[in-house]
Amino acid sequence: MSTARQVTFRQVLGNRQFLAVWLAQMVSAFGDWLALVALFSLVTFRWKAPADHVSGLLLSFVIPFALLGPLAGVFVDRWNLKRTMISSDLLRGALAAALFFASELWHLYALLFLISTVSCFFLPAQGAMLPLLVRKEELLVANALNSQTIHLTKIVGPAAAGVVVAWAGEHACFLLDAASFIASAALLTSVSAARVPVAAAEGLRAILAHLTEGLGFLWSHPALRFVVTAMVAAIFAIGAFDALVAVYVRDIIGADSGIFGALISIVGLGTILGSLAIGRFGQHWPRALAVVAGIFGLGVGVGLLSLAGKSWPAVGASLWLGVTVAVVMVPAQTLMQEATPAALLGRVSSTSTSLITISQLVAIAVAGKLAEWFGIRNLYYGVALLLMLIGAAGYAYVRVARLALTPSAQAAPTQTGG
Repeated sequence: MSTARQVTFRQVLGNRQFLAVWLAQMVSAFGDWLALVALFSLVTFRWKAPADHVSGLLLSFVIPFALLGPLAGVFVDRWNLKRTMISSDLLRGALAAALFFASELWHLYALLFLISTVSCFFLPAQGAMLPLLVRKEELLVANALNSQTIHLTKIVGPAAAGVVVAWAGEHACFLLDAASFIASAALLTSVSAARVPVAAAEGLRAILAHLTEGLGFLWSHPALRFVVTAMVAAIFAIGAFDALVAVYVRDIIGADSGIFGALISIVGLGTILGSLAIGRFGQHWPRALAVVAGIFGLGVGVGLLSLAGKSWPAVGASLWLGVTVAVVMVPAQTLMQEATPAALLGRVSSTSTSLITISQLVAIAVAGKLAEWFGIRNLYYGVALLLMLIGAAGYAYVRVARLALTPSAQAAPTQTGG
């Protein structure tokens, strides 16, 4: 039985450097929601663009993560993390400010694509910095705090954006988003996290060699290979589910957009509660087992939502979905940080993000046609069954492959320099 001391949220937040990064994430994520909601409001309601033009905003935001993620990770592993994050914030601040002057739809597409491209460098740098700021035993709690922050801004940000748009218009949100990036950069100036980066190498062949090294490590590490594969499969199923939630609420539950928005917020609330639970009770759980348990739980949640014919049962199922999202994502992120050497973490993190994003895009692309063929309720039953099968098969594999190790046994050194 483990006798390790329980890490508390207050203890992790007492780390001033982590606190600065956490606050920077909170501020910039809140600004992001202001800008995203304002963009959809501007294009949908003010410019009255057709549906395919509106969906182009989402594609402009998502495509860079799918295509550029692994390559961005190569450079993140070669660059100074603090300078990368601050430079990314300043660039994104300038691009967000440029949204204020956009007058054509393609301007918005281009600027959103560029903001997302810069984020491809910021996010793996942030993930690689975290193990340098907190002790190994604090990683799970630190990731749980980050997850809570992301989903809290997901609940509060859209509501705040609606108020700002009503009072001051969409363009005010763009300026506030720009200011949030500047504030984030200012907070990050107080952070100092040293590591030994990958030696800079020139030429396409050297860059490809670094990229291959990251992919090779991800594929050669049994726990990481399993977790990423399971998550790609799960995200494919969830992507098909997410793409049609609004239609499901309208046609099956018989509710309106207010209930749809409430369900999305309830999922965010559930994720916050799940992150709190994982941070409090899951510190000594084997990470791979937690991930597959969460995937199985997601399947149960989708099944319950599929059975729900009224709003209140759907609210309960949505809360459960949010909790299980945290049970998957927080241990998976922590395992990646524990098992990956610091010099490879940027590439491993960005590659896994890219694979997951590609899976999500494919699912969104095929969901409509699958619903046409089988009916949306039957599609959701299929998604629920697939997730539960992935979870059950994953549990069996974890046991057979002996991946159900304690966190300390799973971990590899994450720091290669002081």
